[in-house]
Amino acid sequence: MTRILSMFYLILFLGISAAGLYISYHILRYSISKQRAALTMTLFASVFILLLATNATLFFRINWDTLIGNGIYLKQPTNYSRF
Repeated sequence: MTRILSMFYLILFLGISAAGLYISYHILRYSISKQRAALTMTLFASVFILLLATNATLFFRINWDTLIGNGIYLKQPTNYSRF
């Protein structure tokens, strides 16, 4: 299960990175001046990398086997009461 979730996260990570490259390109290409482009790009890149690294760190710290288990969330409780 961990391998599947890691593969999905890799796809998400690559998609977010591609979006970051797309935004970076437009910041550099369509800025009013080169000075503003450099400032904006520095700010965007630092925040983007910080958030992406934090997200990856928190994702890989989750123990998915303990959280999900062996499908235990699909089983009916043994002492089920309607009242």
